[in-house]
Amino acid sequence: MEAVLAIFAAIDDPRDHTTQYELPALLFLALAATLCGARSCVDIADFAAANRADLAEIVDLPADATPSHDTFSRLFRLLDPEQVEAALRGFGTALRRGLGLGPAEGTVAVDGKRLRRGYERGRAHMPPLMVGIWDAETRLSLAARTGADGNEVAATLAALKTVS
Repeated sequence: MEAVLAIFAAIDDPRDHTTQYELPALLFLALAATLCGARSCVDIADFAAANRADLAEIVDLPADATPSHDTFSRLFRLLDPEQVEAALRGFGTALRRGLGLGPAEGTVAVDGKRLRRGYERGRAHMPPLMVGIWDAETRLSLAARTGADGNEVAATLAALKTVS
């Protein structure tokens, strides 16, 4: 777990100095909750509250307190998406290494989708495009990119460039 916390420690903390929870701890809680099915900040906060005793053995949590959904929501609005992406890519690499797997070899699957009802106001005719790259052997996601201009080929090439 120290390796995961070290990966998250590389992200700049955009909050002020009076924070109650450490950034790596919050990101670890969010990751664990998401891997267990959480889909919102409320779900993440509920997961942290329900599993407080177990999570407190892994990360530093104040006595009898868990972060609220507002804490997670505020944090996610402030974080730099590129730093989070780099950290999650590092987590994926560490996970593969921990499982005894090297870099993805062989077949990768590419999947492009339009996100229904995810359009910007006034642009209902062009919903956003998301391209995902998956390792066919391990079924782990390797990369994902949005196609801002709707060009699936350009989004796929951009995602493939990030795969190592």
